[in-house]
Amino acid sequence: MLRKIASASALALLPNLTAAADLPPPITVVPPGVLTAPMPIAFSFSGFYFGGHGGYGFGTGLFTDGAIVGGHAGVNWQYGGFVFGFEGGGSWVDWSDIDSVQTARVRTGFAFDRFLAYGTGGIATKEFVKLVGWIAGGGVEYALTDHWTVGVEYLHYDFADDDSDVIRGRVSYLFGGDL
Repeated sequence: MLRKIASASALALLPNLTAAADLPPPITVVPPGVLTAPMPIAFSFSGFYFGGHGGYGFGTGLFTDGAIVGGHAGVNWQYGGFVFGFEGGGSWVDWSDIDSVQTARVRTGFAFDRFLAYGTGGIATKEFVKLVGWIAGGGVEYALTDHWTVGVEYLHYDFADDDSDVIRGRVSYLFGGDL
């Protein structure tokens, strides 16, 4: 008797199974919020830039304390968070016996999205190569927009017995783009 009930139950389900095979596959609905916009790429300091700077120098030797104002231009390459670049600049100074200093520097640092911390060093000249010395320092920079950056840096100019420790602000326009 149990076999007859099991067989009858199986036969009763058989037409439902064959009808289910004729139905289209179920439609999969993606819940809202699963499809999102791609993650924005972090800001890149790569590219050519130019700008201006100004500050104050604290001199020793023949250099007196005084103002510094000038311009700079350079190029950066960014790989992940690591930034490497070159920068040249010229400045008018009010340091007693000289009127101008020029620099050619390397900059290396780490970027954290729109924030860059860097070290820098290279050669410095005064009065357009009357005397060659060296320069070293560091700074921080922040990208206000995709093109404009602002920053502050400390630089030590060393010309044998004549030195100056400079604190200056800077504003730069970055052309950007992958180099």
